[in-house]
Amino acid sequence: MNFLSKFNRIDVLAAIFLLLFAVCYLLFMPFTHAASPQFLISWKAYNYTPSWYQGKNFPIYSTPVEISFELLENDKIVNLSKHEVRWYINNSLFTKGKGLRTISFISKNKAGTNMVIRIAIVAYKGEELNKLIYIPAKSPEVVINSPYLTNIAKIGETYRFKALPFLFNANRLNNLSFDWTVNNQAVFSEEVDENPDILILNVSTSTPAGMQINLSAVVSNILNTVESATENFKLIAK
Repeated sequence: MNFLSKFNRIDVLAAIFLLLFAVCYLLFMPFTHAASPQFLISWKAYNYTPSWYQGKNFPIYSTPVEISFELLENDKIVNLSKHEVRWYINNSLFTKGKGLRTISFISKNKAGTNMVIRIAIVAYKGEELNKLIYIPAKSPEVVINSPYLTNIAKIGETYRFKALPFLFNANRLNNLSFDWTVNNQAVFSEEVDENPDILILNVSTSTPAGMQINLSAVVSNILNTVESATENFKLIAK
């Protein structure tokens, strides 16, 4: 009798376990098998960087920006031609339209802030789909490219430096001005006139050993002089 009672209890426990498993499976099955729609986002800022640069161009103030998306569901691109798409920039409605998947605009964010883009697809399967994109705004930059491993400038030698501008609102290098100084003295030479992004530095034989040589490059947008960047570089004469 005790054996039968124990056997019955095991059966009851097994039945309860199977019932709980079935309930859990039915409850969670829709969530594990139904794929949520996914936004595939791409954006591009149209400003100047050297041709070899493979990184991402970030916008500065007044940079043209283009952003687009596709909606992916169950590994397929969704046709949104009948759905209204609304675009918001920094919490303000920018534009809207059916199937509107690409927009272009001018960045009005200052350096150090994030441009907040919100995409809203209205009444998609009874609900509104939203996606937030954060695009950081930067400042223009310039880097002095030095091919030398140390900051030592040998007395009597000649050195070549190149200014590399990044993120300026310009189409080409000719839209930018370059001003070089050496120890706070402006540099004027044929080399600078022909190739303003390059500085040829001649370390005179009369230069005292141990003297610090300070180079500075200031790059400005010819069409907007407020848009500028400065880089400094130090050498020690030996």
